[in-house]
Amino acid sequence: MPFACPSCGGNAMEITFSLELPPDDSDDEITLQTLKCPGCVFQGAAVYRESRRGSFHSESWHHEGYPISDDGLEQLHTALMLCPAPADRQCRCGTHTQFSQRNWVNPQLPGLDGERRFNMQLVR
Repeated sequence: MPFACPSCGGNAMEITFSLELPPDDSDDEITLQTLKCPGCVFQGAAVYRESRRGSFHSESWHHEGYPISDDGLEQLHTALMLCPAPADRQCRCGTHTQFSQRNWVNPQLPGLDGERRFNMQLVR
């Protein structure tokens, strides 16, 4: 499923890896993702957060992306590749343990440019 690239404006940016994280105090679903656009040199990370808390039919979600440096992406990939079950929210590996303790509303990762946050736009 392609997304609009914030760098070149193309419609081919893809999610290259996803790590499903356990729920936290605010969100029922949290997914950390890596991004790559084949049309340009853009690479990034994204966080999908969904909450179904509150009144009936009150569902909210946020899917935000961030540019990331080459070194930051390499460090992130190295950590993500250590997980034996990235789709398992209940996995107890070191990667899941480390990433489940982070603040995903304002993520802090090496090389991540939080000032250039963008909304992930699905291309249909």
